[in-house]
Amino acid sequence: MNKRFLIVGVLILIFSGIFIFENFKKPEPAETIKTPPVNESVAQASLEYKISIIDNSTGGDITNNTVLMDRINQTPLITELIETSKNGTPMITIGDGSRPRVMIVAGVHGGELPPQIAATKLVNTLNGKKINGTIYIIPFAIPRDTATSTRIHNKTDPNRVANIPGTPVNKIIRTSKNKNVTLLVDCHSTRPHDIPGKNCIIYDPKNPKSLKLALYINNKTKSPVIKVGNYSGVLTTVCNRNNITSVVGEVLSPHGKLQPKSDHLAYQYMIYFLDYAGVYTNDNKKP
Repeated sequence: MNKRFLIVGVLILIFSGIFIFENFKKPEPAETIKTPPVNESVAQASLEYKISIIDNSTGGDITNNTVLMDRINQTPLITELIETSKNGTPMITIGDGSRPRVMIVAGVHGGELPPQIAATKLVNTLNGKKINGTIYIIPFAIPRDTATSTRIHNKTDPNRVANIPGTPVNKIIRTSKNKNVTLLVDCHSTRPHDIPGKNCIIYDPKNPKSLKLALYINNKTKSPVIKVGNYSGVLTTVCNRNNITSVVGEVLSPHGKLQPKSDHLAYQYMIYFLDYAGVYTNDNKKP
């Protein structure tokens, strides 16, 4: 009888130990836990791409900008981007998340239309294509400003306060850092007789890699290379100080309008940027 009680007692202890081990074993290391980027919410996703919102304070209905809409090829994918823009800054991810990871930005100044049109052309071009890495495209950086075709955001030039946390352009930089982006091109348009007032590629002299990228695009497009101005809050300046090699691509066009072929040149800047990065090569560089 005592022997039976002893056996039962031993079995109870064994099963109790197993239960305790299974329920109180150490958690997996923190580095294996995947967390979403700061302030990013997925809006649309498929096997080929993902559309997310990286800033929900900038939403606007860009269909109100008739000059822009008249030049956009509104495929189902572009329609998704436009709808997403009503809720904030959209970012489309094309690729499998592998390296290299690069970013293309347009619309930091909402009234500069050629780069935004070019970005939508690029999205249509890349959709379904083989990508050797990952491409993040922000076609409308501040949709609310694109909708009204203005360059000013909250009474400030958004490309002078990129170093200030919480601003729309700073959130783009935070996203690029979070994604481990190594190359970035920020595309703009410039009015005639303004600064810089011509088609050009702007590099940061404090980053030799920025000049190398600028010279590559210059060699392909013949747009001259110039140094960035002395402004601490410029998107590409902040990026170059944070190990993200960056340049600005400027095309000549009046604000709120579209000078003929200016969107084609902005598109070429983007295509040759991707060519330099090695993530996508297209023998036909015209849209």
